[in-house]
Amino acid sequence: MSGGVSPLLRIGVLLSGREQFSPFYGGALARWTYEVYSRLTNRVDVTVFGYPTAAETSYNLPHCTGAVWRVCNAISRIPILRRREEPLWLTALFKSIRRFDMVHIHNRPQWVHELRRMGYQGTIWLHLQNNHLGHWTSAMLDALAPQLDGVAVCSDFLRRTFADRSLALAAKTKIIFNGVNLRLFFPREEVRENKTIFFVGRFEEEKGVLQLVKAYARVLESHPDATLVIGGASGFGIHKETIYVRAVRELAQSLVCTSRAQIYLPGYIDHDRDLPLWFQRATIFACPSLFEEPFGLVNVEAMACATPVVGSDRGGIPEVLGDAGVTVDPDDTTAFSDALSDLLGRVDYRTSLGRKAYLRCREMFDWDIIAENWACLIGASNG
Repeated sequence: MSGGVSPLLRIGVLLSGREQFSPFYGGALARWTYEVYSRLTNRVDVTVFGYPTAAETSYNLPHCTGAVWRVCNAISRIPILRRREEPLWLTALFKSIRRFDMVHIHNRPQWVHELRRMGYQGTIWLHLQNNHLGHWTSAMLDALAPQLDGVAVCSDFLRRTFADRSLALAAKTKIIFNGVNLRLFFPREEVRENKTIFFVGRFEEEKGVLQLVKAYARVLESHPDATLVIGGASGFGIHKETIYVRAVRELAQSLVCTSRAQIYLPGYIDHDRDLPLWFQRATIFACPSLFEEPFGLVNVEAMACATPVVGSDRGGIPEVLGDAGVTVDPDDTTAFSDALSDLLGRVDYRTSLGRKAYLRCREMFDWDIIAENWACLIGASNG
């Protein structure tokens, strides 16, 4: 190159499933991709491949879908053909994918073999945000290891779900945390409310929303003036009245009628525009996940706002919170409500914990730090 300027590393990012590349309709995979690669535009030439996303709602990075999605949508409705949807999409995109120096695959380990089978010879990084290798045998994991250059996981918890079954794959696995935009999420003590418990997430059983409402009912015994805000919907940017949503709503309405509880359900909250203020107002953020949450992005967003977290003691949540939050068994309603009540009643402790959470977030989960760590990692593997 003239002037000694190195060419940009060309990276193709494959989003999994039907996730849109959008701050409103997308999830953690789309957000990670945008937040990290938007900080590396002077070092990488990136194109994101994924589900069709309207230009007016898309992140500001090159995004490609391909007309094959029309066929994929059709066969996804036919049970006997449904399993062919993703392989068909990958095959149709291969002519575009093969020109990249590196392919970054989100949450689809089976695509590694497919790409190698089709003849891709560049660098492959598999990025896991969920336990997609939990059911793989040791032989399958050992066979996967030589086909890729590295595995990125969002927590040590997630690494441990497969590491002891394949030393070869464990040796190629690195922890790259999720992060938070500190220009959006930051403390604003002047808007902090006195006794507001906040939750935001999908209205699904695994997120523990019903357990939180039950715990709040016990909190009212010692803090009758406490408020519970339950933000979120049944999906990204959409809201369907599912059986579980109805159960949450009915329990909340029952408490409001019988105990003068103050429960608000604002619905889906726009992440960039509205969510920071909800965290900044909250006295406590509650994360009662019932399943083994690999990371829990909402926790670091709360921490960035110096909002203390009472979280589940499962999965990667204790790893994220460290000593800057409180972890409790979410199935133990009494213990969870006691932790919430204790924080509501101890202003100094709450303030100290929030400050510690904020500092931990700045040191470990700033997207600028995550992007630099990722750049070093992929730079080394492509060196």
